[in-house]
Amino acid sequence: MSILIYKNEQQEGPYDHDTIRQGLTTGRFTPDDFAFQDGCTDWVPLHTLVSTEKRLPVLPQTVSKKIEKKIEQIDSAISGLLGDDQDPGVVEKVIKKAKELLTRGEQIEYIGVQKKPIITIAPDAVLLTNKRFMIVRAKMMGMTFEDHVWREVANVHMSEQMLAATISCTIVGGKTIEIDSIPKKQARRIYAYAQEVEERMHEDRRSRDMEEKRAAAGGVVIQSPVGYSGQAAAPVADDPMTVLGKLKKMLDAGLIDASEYDAKKADILSRM
Repeated sequence: MSILIYKNEQQEGPYDHDTIRQGLTTGRFTPDDFAFQDGCTDWVPLHTLVSTEKRLPVLPQTVSKKIEKKIEQIDSAISGLLGDDQDPGVVEKVIKKAKELLTRGEQIEYIGVQKKPIITIAPDAVLLTNKRFMIVRAKMMGMTFEDHVWREVANVHMSEQMLAATISCTIVGGKTIEIDSIPKKQARRIYAYAQEVEERMHEDRRSRDMEEKRAAAGGVVIQSPVGYSGQAAAPVADDPMTVLGKLKKMLDAGLIDASEYDAKKADILSRM
């Protein structure tokens, strides 16, 4: 159905609806211009005859599918890290930047995000990987990462306040870094994961320390090998006094207990 337009004291048209809509888009017509079409008894505002609602462009199917796939990729990357009410926008930004810093075999295990009543730039965050403890600081043009490999971490501590908690990380040597205003649920997850890693690191350090002490003590064998005759084979040593000295070092270092020391000492003295 054709439409007449009256503007600037002149009558224009008639125009079909597609031309009118195009004119509204380009600004040639306005919704308040007077219009007339068959069936009208008087001139009326144009918007009463033609919808002025903006229509979103229809994307080609291939473009639409690419956008959907990209959204799915983003969602899958952060979905496993949003179970404790973290800010999705912050988590997405941290992941995007952190992935540029990850080493081979390193993967993100958890992210805790600050939640302050007033934030001037963006919240800071704690990021845990299977290899490092990181604190992410927001700044005007991006973010900075302060990270320490787990073997350098001496202790991770959590202090809960009324509404949130503070996570502090003490590095071997005494330096401490911390981040406050972490929601309690997230802080507890950070603390629990850190404790698991600390336990593994403690056992690793203990094993290395034992090996170093054994090496320093000369690697004395506590249990002498038994020969085919059933008699204990002679210990490998040049001098019984040297062996006794090494045994004493092992006792002092806690590598053997007093009963083992006395038994071995008696065995050596019986063969002198």
